[in-house]
Amino acid sequence: MVKKLKKQYETPNEGWNQERINREIELMEEYGLKNKEEVFKAQSQLRSLRREARNLVASENEKERKDLIEKANRLGIVKKDAELEDILSLSVTDFLNRRLQTAVNRRGYTDTVQEARQLVVHGHVYVNGQRVNVPSYMLTQEEEKGIEVILPEPEDEETEQEEDEAEAETGEEEETEENEEAEEKTDEESETEEEE
Repeated sequence: MVKKLKKQYETPNEGWNQERINREIELMEEYGLKNKEEVFKAQSQLRSLRREARNLVASENEKERKDLIEKANRLGIVKKDAELEDILSLSVTDFLNRRLQTAVNRRGYTDTVQEARQLVVHGHVYVNGQRVNVPSYMLTQEEEKGIEVILPEPEDEETEQEEDEAEAETGEEEETEENEEAEEKTDEESETEEEE
């Protein structure tokens, strides 16, 4: 039996709200997102973190509070000496700024966020020596220091010319073989006609 996957995000409750739609489009353009699902995922992550913080404000469990603040600090969303109120004041842009795609662009490897997305998807970005090809990968503070972009080296003109010459030679050899086969067939056909 195959396990049914659960959606990783919640869609907005209201049907049509032009202000919300415009805000989502602005976020998509600013952060180079592929579709609104990526905005919804960031909103869902924020919602779950804030929900957890609200529950902890009501409770007296100090250990869980510290754990939540440490978790948010590891992601680089809040400072180390933050309080639960800081988590409650977070916005969607705080989560979108922690994405690998945004970090690659912010570091100056690309001119646009769309270019950064392409570099990540094509597998040119490494985090701590590991290739990561997911633009929405959430970076921790330690991982952000270890981002590398390794572009493939362009081929020299000499090697390109050598490759072209090699292709031309193999093409000529194939053509001569085809011509020889065609001549043999015509010779065989002419012999059979003479015998008749």
